[in-house]
Amino acid sequence: MQRLTQKTTGFAHADRRETRKNDKVSMGYEVDIRRLGVMDKITIAIADDQEMTVEMLSNIVASQDDFVLAGTAGNGEEALDLVRRCKPQILLLDMIMPLVDGKEVMRQLQSDETISPATKVIVVTAADRRALAEEMFALGALYYIIKPFDSETIIQSIRAALGQESIWESSENAGTKENTPGKPLEHRITELMLLLGVPAHLRGYQYLRDAIFMVATRPDTRHQMAKIVYGQIAKKHDVSNYTVERAIRHAIEIAWSRGDMDTMDRIFGYTVQASKGRPTNTEYIAAVADYLSLATT
Repeated sequence: MQRLTQKTTGFAHADRRETRKNDKVSMGYEVDIRRLGVMDKITIAIADDQEMTVEMLSNIVASQDDFVLAGTAGNGEEALDLVRRCKPQILLLDMIMPLVDGKEVMRQLQSDETISPATKVIVVTAADRRALAEEMFALGALYYIIKPFDSETIIQSIRAALGQESIWESSENAGTKENTPGKPLEHRITELMLLLGVPAHLRGYQYLRDAIFMVATRPDTRHQMAKIVYGQIAKKHDVSNYTVERAIRHAIEIAWSRGDMDTMDRIFGYTVQASKGRPTNTEYIAAVADYLSLATT
C-alpha cells in the first residue's frame, strides 16, 4: 500500500457530525465531544498518515454503538495536538508518520504535563519488529497490532484497554484481573503472542488468544478443548468449531517458524526441537496458559 502525503494541516472544525458507518473521514477530522452529548461513550482518536487506514479504523469505530470518533490526525504533531484538545480515552497510533513518528508521540505522551495521562494507546502499524514492540510497551502502549488487521482485534483491544472486555460471560472467572498482579491477563497474552510470532492479522490470532485466556482462567477446560473451548469461541464469533480449530492450527503453524526462540524454549521446552514436530493445539494452548499462570505465582 503506497503511503499518502499529508493533504491538510490543522483540524477541520467545520464538520461536527458524529461519524456513521461508511462515512468518509478526512485527515484532520475533529469532533466536539461535549456538543455531541456522548460523554457516556468511548472516545477514540486515530493517528495515521494513510487515508485508507484512517477510513477503515473510522468505520470500525462507527460500527460500535458505544464508540465515538473524537478526531483523526495525519502526523505525529497533529496527534499530540488532538490528544491535548479532545482528551480521548483511546489513541490508535501508527508508528511511521511525517514530522513526528509514533515513538516520539509516545515519549511526549509520557512526559508532557499538558496531555491527559488517561489516554490509552494502542499501536496499529505495519512495523512487525519485536524490539520496536517491546520498546512501545515500555513507553506505555497497551497493545501492538500488526497491519493488516481485522475489526474484531481492534474492537476487543479497545475494550480490553479500558477493562471492559469480558470474553467469557461466566461467574467462574469473575475477578480475574483483580487476582492478577501487574498487567491485566489480556495484555500479557497479547505481549506473549507477539514474542511467539503469531501474526495479529490472522483469524486464528483472536481465536488462539481467546482459548489461552479461557484455559488460563479455567484450567479444567484444557481437557475439553473441542467441546468447551472451541464451542464457546465458535459461539462468540458465530463460526463452526471446525473453523476455530483449523484457524488456530494455521496460526500456530505460521508462528512456529517466526517466534523468539528463547521464549519458545522457556514455554515449550523439548517440543521446540525439530525432531519432535509442532505441538498440537491443546498442547500449545495449555503450555502458554501454564506459563502465564506460573509467571504470576
